Amino acid sequence: MLIGLVTRVGMTDPEMLTEIGAGDRPDVPKVVAAWPRLEARTTPRRRIAVLAGSRRQRRRLESAALRAGWLVVGGSADEDDAVVLSRLVLSTETTAVLLGADVSPGGDEKRHLADLATLVAAATQSRPELAVVLAGGAAAYESVFAAVADARPSVEPAAPAPPEAAASRTASVTGAGLDPTDPTEKATAQAKKVSTKAVAAQGEATTDGAALAGTAGDANATDSRASGTVAAANARSTVAEPALPQSPSILLAIHAAETHEASSHVLLAPDAEAGQPAGASLQQVLEGLRAFPNDSRLGVVRSIASLAYLFDRSVEVVEVGLQGGLSARSEPFGQGHLAVVSSHACLADASFAPLNPSEEVIDGVLAWSTTVLDRHRVMDRLNDLRLAPWGEADGEGAVFRLAAVKAACGRLVEATPELADHPMPELLIAAGGVFSALPPSVVAMALADIVRRPGVSQLSVDQARVLGPLGVIEDEAERRRLLASLADDILVPLGGLILPAGIKQGRSAGYLRLKGAAPIAEIELHPGAVQVVDLPPGRGARAEIEFRDAVRLGKRGRHFSVDVGGGLSGLLVDLRDIPMRISDRPDSRRAALDAWQRGMWPDVDE
Repeated sequence: MLIGLVTRVGMTDPEMLTEIGAGDRPDVPKVVAAWPRLEARTTPRRRIAVLAGSRRQRRRLESAALRAGWLVVGGSADEDDAVVLSRLVLSTETTAVLLGADVSPGGDEKRHLADLATLVAAATQSRPELAVVLAGGAAAYESVFAAVADARPSVEPAAPAPPEAAASRTASVTGAGLDPTDPTEKATAQAKKVSTKAVAAQGEATTDGAALAGTAGDANATDSRASGTVAAANARSTVAEPALPQSPSILLAIHAAETHEASSHVLLAPDAEAGQPAGASLQQVLEGLRAFPNDSRLGVVRSIASLAYLFDRSVEVVEVGLQGGLSARSEPFGQGHLAVVSSHACLADASFAPLNPSEEVIDGVLAWSTTVLDRHRVMDRLNDLRLAPWGEADGEGAVFRLAAVKAACGRLVEATPELADHPMPELLIAAGGVFSALPPSVVAMALADIVRRPGVSQLSVDQARVLGPLGVIEDEAERRRLLASLADDILVPLGGLILPAGIKQGRSAGYLRLKGAAPIAEIELHPGAVQVVDLPPGRGARAEIEFRDAVRLGKRGRHFSVDVGGGLSGLLVDLRDIPMRISDRPDSRRAALDAWQRGMWPDVDE
């Protein structure tokens, strides 16, 4: 793509191409190959086995692992026998094991911990590549793994490895792309302890970055895959470019033939209730174990934290891709708003086309579908969508794609209940390749359908898909400088959203008047409808709203005066219920969804 772009530049402006070549007409492929690159990559799906002494504890641990982006299988000693638990650990699809307990385990789980620790330690003899996390009170059994390693027969020392191989075995599990300057992340990093018998293969960072070209994505360019270039004149400092691990399928693979002492990888982690929200500290440790150092999804988290600081406003992002999804929120706080507090959840099951979709996934797609589909047909189409994510992107295929992405967003919202206590973000961003293939008005409507909290928000989409690659930059100051200069190009404004709660049914809900450069006549508001006011991108206005009854819009009242911004879809005034109530009857539900959708997507060919 870059070669083609530079070639076209040379055809239209040969003098510029000569300047790039320092006076001589350059060889375009060689010039492009010499430009520094910043790469981000979506981590493939990986599975973790969660073991606990009680069902209560297992569910807590599973919640933290799910939010960290793992595929989770679990078992508890009070429900499953040793054979079942052994199968979970010894499965070739399992790449890590999480064994956890309360800080002070009670009788219902304490009596099982010794047996569980012995079982997992024995499994590492057959599978030395397994990564083991001991959370909370389970950390007291670390000595069991040391004893198993000491009891293993010694092996002949392997031939000295080349420097490159030795570097690839360097332990580096401190947060996989998380910001080391953030106080929350510092506290979590301090809570982690790598056992002296543990070795993690993660990858070594390399340094470069006078110019920037970022790429990120899932298979077939659907997960935050991006490509961007920043001219060398704009780059002000060096940027760290993490290298990919040598073995992406098993990130922490360690071969027993190398050394019997590095037979297992053991991490000590906080319990499932530590952090805010509960489990955040354990979630961060598990993310560091799962994700590549340059994981694009965690890069999006860091980018919106920088945007929250730059814009001095609350920012949320909903990102959906082929390998999973992300829901995150960042907002400034404290004196002078010099710090940013963040919360996020990665979810492997939030893919718009999950592998082996469950009954709940199929129900979610059917709930958002505007066409008549049976369950088997939905299963087939999800599998087809996974095999060819960019296939059939128009007509009925686009309608089904929209239902699939709404269902995925719904699973993300369910996975982050702590965000429901926050007001509507001032900036709400849609990210991921699946949103880039949909019309801007449809994306705006989808966000209004899914993120339903009273308030006023500006809707945007990461059309260029570079939030992930920019988030890989480790230096916070450099990342903020780049985002400050590129934000207007990265974030395409979809429009403003006014979303009140408590609208009562009737002929009229009130009136709205926009005050700006071009005043608009008074508009009557209708309950249960989504009304669109023409407000182009780049133009702001002040909305004066008078409701018939008291509603909630940040605060409770009848008269409101709020600042709004325009976009490609204008200003949306959503007067539907919160939460949105639609008939459970399939025909009535499809008719209601189709009526709202056609108002934003009138030319769709079904």
